[in-house]
Amino acid sequence: MTHSPAGSRIVVGVDGSAASDAAVRWAVREARLRHATVHLVSAYHTDSRQRAHYVPPSSRMTAQEERCAAEALVAAATELARRYLPPEQLTAEVANEPPARVLLGTTRPAPQPGQPPQAIGPVARPCVRQAHCPVVVVSPDDR
Repeated sequence: MTHSPAGSRIVVGVDGSAASDAAVRWAVREARLRHATVHLVSAYHTDSRQRAHYVPPSSRMTAQEERCAAEALVAAATELARRYLPPEQLTAEVANEPPARVLLGTTRPAPQPGQPPQAIGPVARPCVRQAHCPVVVVSPDDR
């Protein structure tokens, strides 16, 4: 059996999608194998300058509504993970930052050379490019 160094954790971005749930299940399995913790992150971003210009203002949520939605997402992911992981191996966070920035824990710009596959979404792409640790992108079909 391989033990991870003390303090090892697996960070999972959750957004309520099937892929997100599959990523939580994958992370729980890995954490159990490696005696690591799972850190669930739900990020939302209220900076209106970052929004697509074509989104009508009436369809935008308030900052409080966005935070409540993010809290609900992380609560659902936490409930899923708690089925298989002891509480001391599970933490969660809701952050008002761009999702990739929260997952990476950095604000540095993306490197220019190379392009990841287009099948990877706009949050996973910078995570794959910039992470200083292994990154796993989980398919919603992962069982």
